[in-house]
Amino acid sequence: MVEVRGVHKSFGPLEVLCGVDLLVRAGEVTVILGPSGSGKSTLLRTINHLEKVSVLHRPRQEAEATARRLLDRVGLADKADAYPLQLSGGQQQRVAIARALALEPKVLLFDEPTSALDPELVGEVLDVIKDLARAGTTMIVVTHEIGFAREVADTVVFMDGGAVVEQEPPAAVLDDSQHVRTRAFLSKVL
Repeated sequence: MVEVRGVHKSFGPLEVLCGVDLLVRAGEVTVILGPSGSGKSTLLRTINHLEKVSVLHRPRQEAEATARRLLDRVGLADKADAYPLQLSGGQQQRVAIARALALEPKVLLFDEPTSALDPELVGEVLDVIKDLARAGTTMIVVTHEIGFAREVADTVVFMDGGAVVEQEPPAAVLDDSQHVRTRAFLSKVL
């Protein structure tokens, strides 16, 4: 579904991505972990620009029916007529997921989907993403939620210094990493 080979990205003299390779198969969830500044978000932005988003031009009635169906899918059917200021942060994030699903993407990219949420709202957003994973939605998720990565990911990628250090099943990275840098990072977040 997504294949990245030898991607380099620099901002002036600062090389942010240093020959990154990444393979994401259809229907799989790939979680990207790593310290701040490791290139995770830049990698997502690079992937996101590989394919342009199309305008779907649906009749209003069809668009509204789709919106209501997607709001129901993310557990917000009762909020269809609410204004953004009437929604909690977690509800706003779930609406953002429904909005992304309306475009019928082949891959969903999440960059720290719970970072701006109160701890008690994190679970509701992660539950929606878990439901999408169970439904076979292909996703790439940058997060520091290690428990989520362990539960949902098919592959965990650990990045450091703009490079992929490890790309393995969750247990191999989270429980039995052979890389010193990965173990050092995990010892601080677990």
